[in-house]
Amino acid sequence: MTDVMPLRGPAAAVAYLLATARANGMRVNRTKLAKLLYLADFRAVERGLPPGSGVEWRWRHYGPHSHRLLEIEHDLHEAGVIKVHKNEDPYSGYKECAIHLVDAPQMVIDEEFAEIINEVLERYGRWSAGQLRDLTYQTPPMQEAVKQGKREVRLDLAGGPPLPDLQSGLARLRRWAEHNPLTSDEPGGIDDLIEEHQDLAEHRADATRLLLEE
Repeated sequence: MTDVMPLRGPAAAVAYLLATARANGMRVNRTKLAKLLYLADFRAVERGLPPGSGVEWRWRHYGPHSHRLLEIEHDLHEAGVIKVHKNEDPYSGYKECAIHLVDAPQMVIDEEFAEIINEVLERYGRWSAGQLRDLTYQTPPMQEAVKQGKREVRLDLAGGPPLPDLQSGLARLRRWAEHNPLTSDEPGGIDDLIEEHQDLAEHRADATRLLLEE
């Protein structure tokens, strides 16, 4: 995939997980992808790091999931990076969406988070989707969500109660911004900040000298 911009953010995290799984002969379907990536995010937060996937996790589809993953899957499929094969067991009726990496693109991903993905795959990459689902229900974020008894809540990966849903509030702010645009000659702002910065320069210098003398 020459002359293509490297993947970043959530798409890079998904592609890296799929590439690592393929290199280790691991089969990944849509459910496994979500649960493995969630476990990587959870482990990152446990270590005091930000979640590296960049997606928002909610309690849905029998465990943690994010609709953003379906958007990423579509984009990677359109770019020729992955193929999605839908299979159905003729006896049980179980439907599976297996995801196969076709071409490993260039990816920009945090090294620490990449190592966490490696660890998660090494430990859980050969587990079934059902086993991974059951495992995620044992994590504190999911246990807290279950206590609330409400699906679709935003999961707090730090293990606290589900986070408040900000979507409705953000929608109201967007509507307000659309109907209240800033004028080109908005009063105040930068000029006032510059003046205040200059007025306080001498006081900041005195404070710095006192700190250095201690």
